[in-house]
Amino acid sequence: MEGSPVRTKGACVRKRLALGMAAMLACAGALHAAAAADLAVSVTGLKDVSGRVAVAVFSGGDGFPKDAAKAPHRAMVPIDPATRAARTVFKGLPPGDYAVAAFHDDNNSGRLETNFFGVPKKGYGFSNNARPAMRAPRFDEARFSLPEHGADIAIELAY
Repeated sequence: MEGSPVRTKGACVRKRLALGMAAMLACAGALHAAAAADLAVSVTGLKDVSGRVAVAVFSGGDGFPKDAAKAPHRAMVPIDPATRAARTVFKGLPPGDYAVAAFHDDNNSGRLETNFFGVPKKGYGFSNNARPAMRAPRFDEARFSLPEHGADIAIELAY
């Protein structure tokens, strides 16, 4: 009974279900893409143009600011010699609260070296230009909200 109306009707129903599911998935993908934001980070105040700038974007307090491995978004950014600044864009982040830590990796070690007392030997900075005395900032002090349309933040390094 290859050409029976029952089988044709079943195939038609399956085809409609498949098309309906494909349309739903396409809509869900479009909604997900619409909820992604770009974060542009500009880092200024570099004392020279050697090395690169390390930038880490944290989505919570875990690891902030010292453990970049816990930052879901990281970049090593070249320095523009004309402006002594670095700029990068993190694309497709979910809107929400973030904090950014950055440092001038002048010797390309990939680490923020500190002295005996834990004071950084390199230029460093945070979102909101948070600079508490005698300690690193807490996530809440450097936190900012990334809206759906994205944001552009600036960090001035301190040496």
